[in-house]
Amino acid sequence: MEISNIDSCDMTSCSYNMRNQCHTFAISVGPHAECDTFYYRAEDQGGFEETTGKIGACVASDCKFNEQLECKAGNIDVGTHKAHADCRTYESRA
Repeated sequence: MEISNIDSCDMTSCSYNMRNQCHTFAISVGPHAECDTFYYRAEDQGGFEETTGKIGACVASDCKFNEQLECKAGNIDVGTHKAHADCRTYESRA
């Protein structure tokens, strides 16, 4: 199984965001499809430019791409939702 990539992230206030790309090794997606790895950038720049963000774990159990807490979407987009970061690729199983 391949680890899903983060194609884009428009949370420019996140420490791991460089030019709308995620540069941490892996994020965790929470139960409401939120990016639990989001860290507000005050001064600290996180991540490494040569690193492309991936999905480490997903606990959004009602997402159709979630299989045994792993994301099977292939690629996802992360974006702003009410001042926090959400997985925009999320789709309900129902």
